Amino acid sequence: MAEIVPIVVTIVLVVLAIVVAVVGVQVVLVLNEVRRTLHKVNQTVDLAEAKITAVVSPLQNLGGMASGLNTGFKMFEAFVGWLNRSKDHE
Repeated sequence: MAEIVPIVVTIVLVVLAIVVAVVGVQVVLVLNEVRRTLHKVNQTVDLAEAKITAVVSPLQNLGGMASGLNTGFKMFEAFVGWLNRSKDHE
C-alpha cells in the first residue's frame, strides 16, 4: 500500500503537468488570435476615421465660408451705413 501512493501521486503530477502545458499552449494561441483581431479592428477604425474626415472636411469648409459671408455682409452694411450717414450730413 505504501508503494502505491508515490506512484499515484507521480502519475497525477505528470497528468497535471501535461494538462497545464496544453492549457498554456492554448492560451498563447488565443492571445495570438486576439492580437490579430485587434490589429484588424485597428485598421478598420483607421479607415473609418479617414472616411469620416473626408466627409466632415467639406462641411467644415462650408462653415468657414458661411462665417466669411456673414462678415462680408456686416462690412457691407457698415459701408452702406457710412454712405447713408455721409448723405445725411449734406
